[in-house]
Amino acid sequence: MSAALADFRQMAQPTPTLKRKIAAILAADVAGYSRLVAENEERTLHELAAAREVFDAFVAQGGGRIFNTAGDSVMCEFDSAVEAVRAAVEIQASLAARSAGVARNDRLTFRIGITIGDVVERGTDLLGDGVNIAARLESLAEPGGICVSRSVHEAVANKVAVTFREIGPRQLKNIPNPVHVYSIAPPPVPTTARDAAAVARPRRVGLKALAAAGALAVAGVGAALVGGLDLRNSAGGDKRRAEIASEQPQPPEGSTNQAALPRQPERTAARTDKTPAAQSPATSTLGTPAERYAAARALEGRGDRTGALKAYAALLGEGGSAIDPAIRFASLLRGASFDATARRLVADLAKANPTPRPVAVLAALAEGADERRARLEALAAPEPDYSPAVYLLAGEYLASRGGQPTLTERRLAFDLFERFLDADSEGRLADSFIDPTLKAGWLDEARRQRGLIQSFFAGASTRPTASFSRVEAGWIANLALPEPALVIKTRIGEQGDLRPTGLTGETDPRTGRAAPVAQVALPASQGRTTLYVAYLDRAGKQAGPFPIGFDPATALVEAGRETLERYPETWVSFRPDIPNLLSFAQLVSNRCAIRTALIGFGDDPPRRPLALPPCDPAGPMAVADARPVLSLPDGVDAVTVKIAYADGTESPVRTFRR
Repeated sequence: MSAALADFRQMAQPTPTLKRKIAAILAADVAGYSRLVAENEERTLHELAAAREVFDAFVAQGGGRIFNTAGDSVMCEFDSAVEAVRAAVEIQASLAARSAGVARNDRLTFRIGITIGDVVERGTDLLGDGVNIAARLESLAEPGGICVSRSVHEAVANKVAVTFREIGPRQLKNIPNPVHVYSIAPPPVPTTARDAAAVARPRRVGLKALAAAGALAVAGVGAALVGGLDLRNSAGGDKRRAEIASEQPQPPEGSTNQAALPRQPERTAARTDKTPAAQSPATSTLGTPAERYAAARALEGRGDRTGALKAYAALLGEGGSAIDPAIRFASLLRGASFDATARRLVADLAKANPTPRPVAVLAALAEGADERRARLEALAAPEPDYSPAVYLLAGEYLASRGGQPTLTERRLAFDLFERFLDADSEGRLADSFIDPTLKAGWLDEARRQRGLIQSFFAGASTRPTASFSRVEAGWIANLALPEPALVIKTRIGEQGDLRPTGLTGETDPRTGRAAPVAQVALPASQGRTTLYVAYLDRAGKQAGPFPIGFDPATALVEAGRETLERYPETWVSFRPDIPNLLSFAQLVSNRCAIRTALIGFGDDPPRRPLALPPCDPAGPMAVADARPVLSLPDGVDAVTVKIAYADGTESPVRTFRR
C-alpha cells in the first residue's frame, strides 16, 4: 500500500508551469547530406565537425546558444534578431571561404532559416511555432543561403548590411497560416578553377590590416611584430586590444561555462628591449607549415581576418611552392576589391619572396580578367611544371567571354587540365599543396572539366566546312565556320599566303564587329586541289588552317543534287502556251548530277528515259544546244519522274500535275 500511495501522491503533484518566451530562432542543416555521406562518409563527417566549430564561434559571438543538434541539423536561439542574422551571414561566408577550391558536388553547404516566434522551454531544449517555422524556412533556402520571416525582416531592416529579396507568402508544412518569406543571397561560391579564390566576405578588410599583412611578409615576422603588427607593442595597442576583446565571443551574463566558447590564444606580457620578440600562434614560425596553415584557417573561421591575413602572409614570406596560403590570402583580399593598397602589398610580397611562384599566382589573382590571364600565361610558359598556375590558367580559358570560350581556348584548357592530372599521377603535386582537401577539390574539378570538354568536342562541329556552287564565271566556295570569327583567311593549293576574304557591311552581333565574307571564288578551270581555311576567333587567336578537299567532278554532282533535292517542284513544268509540251530545263541544267531520269505519263510509273545532253564540265549549266522539252500524248495532265543520281543514290517517285 505504501508504494501505491507514493505513486498516487507523485501523480497528484501539480504539473510544472511551462515557461514561454519570444526568441529569434536559427535553424540550419546540410544540403544533400545523405548523398555526401553515401559518397564519402569519413570526409563528410570531418567537414561537418569543422562546420560545427564555425557555428559554435559565431553563435557565441552573437550572444546566442545552440540548443539542439541532430545529425546534420543545428538549432540556435538568440535574444536579438539582428545578432541572429549577423551570425547567419558570418557562418555562410566562413563556410563558403572554407570550400574554396573544393569540387561543387563535394561541398558541405548549409541552408539557414530564421524567424522570431513564441517558444516553450523544456530543460535546455526549445519547442513551439518559432522552432517549427524556422525549420520550414530553412528548407526554402538555397544551399549556402538564408531565408527569414517577415518578422525578422522588419526587425533587422536598415540594421544589417545585407540585401533582401522578397519571396512572398508561402504555405509551410504543418503551419496553419502562410508565412511571408524573404531571402538573403548566399555569398559567391567558387564554381570553376578561375574563381577558386574569389570568395566574398561580409566585411571589408581595412587598409591598416592590409598594410600590416604586407609589412609582415616583407620585413620578416619578428621585425614586423616589433614594427606594428604585434599589438602588444604597437602604438594604440591598448585601444586595439580592447577592440579585439569586444569582438570575441563572450559568455552570457552569469554563465560560468567557459568551455562552450572558442578558445582564444593566450597573450604574454609585453617584451622588454632585451627580450626576443614573442610570437603569436597565428604568426609563429614554429611548427610545420601544415600546422601554421591550420592555425590561419582557424583564425579565418573565427572571423579574425586581420590575424588570418598576417598568418597567410607569414607563410608566403617564408617561401615554398605551396599554393594554399596564396589562395586564402587572395580570398580575404577579395573583400577589399584588390584596390591599389592591396596591389602594392602583393608587389612587395613578390619582391621579398625567395620562391615567388605562389606570390606570382596571388599577383595574377589581384587583377582583372585580361590581366589575370596574361600573368598566368606568363607564369606557366617558363614554368610548365608549376601545376597550380597550370590549373588556374585552364580555368581562365574556360571562363572567357562570359563562360563561352572559343574552341581554341577549350583545347588549351583541356591540355592544361591533362598536364595537371598527369602531375598528380606522377607524384609532382606534393610540394604544391598544404591542404589535402584543396588538392582533392582541384583534382576533382580538373577531371570534371576535362570530361565536359571531351563531351563537347564529341558532339560539336569543330572544323570549317564548305559547299561548292557552280556559276558561269567558275566556282563559289560557301564557308561555314564552327564559331564566330573576326577574320577569315583562305589559300587555294599548297603555295602562297593565306589571304583575308574581306569584310561585309553587316555587323555580327556575336562579336560586335563587321562580319567577314564567308565565300571564296575559284576559277572555272580549277582542277582537284585543297582549299585551306583559317580564321581569327573572338579572342583574336588563329584557328587553322584547316584543309578542305575540292574535286570539280564530285562538286558538280553534289551541287546539282543539292539543288534538285531542295527544289523538286522545278524538275518539270507544263507549258501553258503549248498544252502538249512539258519542260524539263531544270534537269538539263543539273545534268552533271544525274545518271538517268525516267518519266511516266498519267499515273503510270516512270519507265521512259528523258534525253539529257552529256555533262560538260566547262559549261555544266548551259542549255543553249539542248532541247529541254517533251511532247505529251493527248489528254495527259500528269507525269511521274524518278532520278538516279551520279553518286548511285535515287530519288523517290514524284508526281507533277497540270
